[in-house]
Amino acid sequence: MSGILKIYTFNPPGIVYGFGTRELDWERLRKLYPGYRIKQLQQVHSTVVREDQGEGDGIFTVRKGELLVIKTADCLPVLLAEKQARVVAALHAGWRGLCRGIIPEALRVLKERGFPPEGFSAALGPSIGPCCYEVGEEVMDCFRKSGLPYLLRGKNLDLPTTARLQLLAAGVAEVHILPLCTRCHPEFFYSHRRGDRKARMLSFIGIIDIK
Repeated sequence: MSGILKIYTFNPPGIVYGFGTRELDWERLRKLYPGYRIKQLQQVHSTVVREDQGEGDGIFTVRKGELLVIKTADCLPVLLAEKQARVVAALHAGWRGLCRGIIPEALRVLKERGFPPEGFSAALGPSIGPCCYEVGEEVMDCFRKSGLPYLLRGKNLDLPTTARLQLLAAGVAEVHILPLCTRCHPEFFYSHRRGDRKARMLSFIGIIDIK
């Protein structure tokens, strides 16, 4: 087993992607995709979206043969693929990022580069589910003031549905979700709320480099 999960309805041509389980580490990722340049960020729960490595929580590329990697352990990995495989992006979306607007910011940056939201499909990977993600007043207040779509189920935040609503509101036509809760499945995933303070899963996307 490779330690990589995919969504059967999300198969954009010219794109390689996956959501890592506990089994996927950096060494295995490099062995599975030899020759690809791996790019990652210093993630800080921001809305910074950039093309190169550095501090931020969203990264994109128009170059073939690069793997954009996002690390999560309860937060939501969001992968964006342009339907003609001209650009891909990966976002680290916890409650702070979603509340502050990392999704509309990423789509704004991509639109400035000539790639409008309606040209993208999105894949949302495993994250802590609404079954387990009770949040406090700080989180609720942030979303109330944000003006962005969100979904609370009582006191529990639904991260995947919140991201889906924001993607659809921004103009993305196709959103695919892998509805697995990281806290509920210790056999597959790390979970910050379950006590995994340092370990992270690796999610990735890239444009295939055909040689």
